[in-house]
Amino acid sequence: MRRRRRFRNNSTPSQNLDSFLDILTNTVGVLMFISLFVTLIAAESDVIVRTPLVSDSDKLPYFFEVRNNQVFYIDDNKVNQEIEKLLSSLPECNEPEFPKFLTSRTTEIYTQQLNKYTTCIQETRQQVSNFEIDTENYVIRYIGNNFSSLIYEPKDFINGDSITDLKENESQFDQVISDLDSKTYFIAFIVRPDSFRAFRVARTKAWEKGFDTGWEPYEQNSPLVFGSGGRAIGVQ
Repeated sequence: MRRRRRFRNNSTPSQNLDSFLDILTNTVGVLMFISLFVTLIAAESDVIVRTPLVSDSDKLPYFFEVRNNQVFYIDDNKVNQEIEKLLSSLPECNEPEFPKFLTSRTTEIYTQQLNKYTTCIQETRQQVSNFEIDTENYVIRYIGNNFSSLIYEPKDFINGDSITDLKENESQFDQVISDLDSKTYFIAFIVRPDSFRAFRVARTKAWEKGFDTGWEPYEQNSPLVFGSGGRAIGVQ
């Protein structure tokens, strides 16, 4: 008697791949969007202000502030000259040494010298606190408890060089840098956020005249303050 061979039905459950395909489609779409975004950023990179690395240079900076899309000359030469005059006019205050041996006579002499020294210091502080420098674009004065910084306050109703002035070679900027030696000096810009258009034009003018340039972004409404060591902007 012949045996019947039984075949086992392989019942593999059918799977619904719709959800997986939806996820895959969405993922590809996101990747395409990211790729498009990166491509657009790369295409516009030429119009974005670039900040190259600072390089070492022995050249001296000539400073300009760029605000309201105008360029203002910071006359450091006049500032330095006026500071030199101030320092030469200040009295020399010599702090007395405390006496090695205290007697009524040495104590009296020391007290007199100390009072004289205190008066000298007070007069010096008063003279420095009243000190102002008047340039074409700014009024400059000392600030801080130790008078260690200079604040540059823009003059009211004074216009700087506009973009039109810069393009037409009728600007103070052109006059100032035309008198400079590009082998000795570089042009340093302090740039407010509202003024990158004017900055680009001025920087291009400086490049055309053979100058190295450097720049530093500065908050829109922050007062312009230089420390006792000056402001460090390197060649870029």
